[in-house]
Amino acid sequence: REGCPEGGTERRPDMKLYANQKILSLTTVFDIVDERNEPRYSVRGEFLTIGRRLHVTDRNGREVAFLRQRPFRLLPTFEIYIGDRLAARIIKRFTFFRPSYVIMDCNWTVNGDFLAHDYSMYDGTGSEVASIHKRWLTFGDCFELDVPDRRNEILAVCLMLAIDCVMDQQAAASSNAANSPG
Repeated sequence: REGCPEGGTERRPDMKLYANQKILSLTTVFDIVDERNEPRYSVRGEFLTIGRRLHVTDRNGREVAFLRQRPFRLLPTFEIYIGDRLAARIIKRFTFFRPSYVIMDCNWTVNGDFLAHDYSMYDGTGSEVASIHKRWLTFGDCFELDVPDRRNEILAVCLMLAIDCVMDQQAAASSNAANSPG
């Protein structure tokens, strides 16, 4: 099994996770692995739904989170359920030049360069709770997620997934617009 981690840098165990999405897939199915390339979570998307729906399961196959895109909204909106409770909503703000997101129902913010997939999440005190970086020159999209406190891990994973879904949808829409006959 090939994962994102590559040797050469010193890392603390269980601090980083890697999401390696395969290209050329009709459905969203991939694992999120730790630094030892051991599966930590699996992500599975529902096929033929209005709005994206993602199920996140732990290594024992138990669903730990569910993401649901709210269809027919002016701005892309995802609801994140951890267990059976709504943990957060993330909404893409209307901006002209740089993507921006607001997180509701939890006391986190997210800032950075979303187009380069290089951003961080902060708690209400302004302390960084997670950082996301895209690993370039890999087969498919590979994201490195650093979450120092495991209590924040699942919410950080879900927010990363929601932002990636919005970015993918916008890239697809831009590609379709560029390729449509004019």
